[in-house]
Amino acid sequence: MFSDQKFTGSLLANSINLKGSISCKGELQIEGRINGNITGEKVVLGADSNMEGTLNADEVIISGKFKGKIKGKSIRLDSGSSVDAEINYEILAIEDGSTVNGTIRKLSITASPKKDTTIEKKEIDKSEIDSESR
Repeated sequence: MFSDQKFTGSLLANSINLKGSISCKGELQIEGRINGNITGEKVVLGADSNMEGTLNADEVIISGKFKGKIKGKSIRLDSGSSVDAEINYEILAIEDGSTVNGTIRKLSITASPKKDTTIEKKEIDKSEIDSESR
C-alpha cells in the first residue's frame, strides 16, 4: 500500500531533540535541536532550529542557529539566522540581519576536460599521388 507513494520531504518538529546522523533524499525541514551530521539534497533549518555538527547538502537554507561545518552547492542564510561555521559553497546568499562567524570558502567548480584538438597526420605515399595524376 505504501510502496507506491513517493515521499519528497520530511519534517523534524520543534519537539524533537536528536543526537546522531541523518541521510536523506528530497527536502528535510528541521525545527528542533540536532547534534550530529546531516547529508541530504535540500536541508532547511527553520527559525526555531538549533543544530551543532556537520551539514552537507546540495541546497541549504538556515533561518535558525547553526554551529559546525557546512558544505553545499547553494547556501542561504536568512535574516535572523545565527551561524558559527566553516562554510564551503558554490553559491552563497547572506541576508541582512543574519549573524555569521567563521570561515567562508568558495568551492572550485571542476572544469570539464578540454577535448584533444590534435589533428591526425596521415602519411601519403608519393607513388599514390603519381598514379592518380596519370
